[in-house]
Amino acid sequence: MIVYRAIKTDFLTQGFDAHPSMVEFYKKYGMTAHGGLDFAAFTGEPVYWDCDVNGVVFNTEVDNSGGLGVNIITDNEDGIYKHRFWHLKGFCCEAGDVVEPGTLIGWADNTGASTGTHLHRDMKQMGRNDNGSYTILNSDNGTFGTIRFDDKFKNTFILDVVDLAKKQSLIRKILIRMIIILKNKIKQ
Repeated sequence: MIVYRAIKTDFLTQGFDAHPSMVEFYKKYGMTAHGGLDFAAFTGEPVYWDCDVNGVVFNTEVDNSGGLGVNIITDNEDGIYKHRFWHLKGFCCEAGDVVEPGTLIGWADNTGASTGTHLHRDMKQMGRNDNGSYTILNSDNGTFGTIRFDDKFKNTFILDVVDLAKKQSLIRKILIRMIIILKNKIKQ
């Protein structure tokens, strides 16, 4: 699985861990560090499903600080992950929706414990309980189970990836058609 950038704006404002000046801020929320990537965004900027695999919307939620988030599950050969998108203005998906690469899921904003409009993106590695429900693995890592996903992240906007794939597919179809035409002419 590859994770791309979910918004067009390409300005990372905070990576994993925490700048020393932010440690006290995170302690207020019971965290020891920053467990994801923050991208500056324009208010209302579209946020898209950013993986190269399909996911299923687990839920949308509002936290105690008024933060709006979408949680999406992927379950494939790479493992089970909960992908979280936070500080949204609203959602255009709901629990149970299947999202394909490039599906619009919401809009960026400054909701919850936020210092400005941005998109917070993180991941949690999940497992399954005996009853089939999801459980967070490594929940005691200091950021409530979030994991680093540097090895899966490519800083390319997901819609650029989707557009390129469509163009490559069209070119492939044209080439196949040309080969068929040439083969038929050779037979004649």
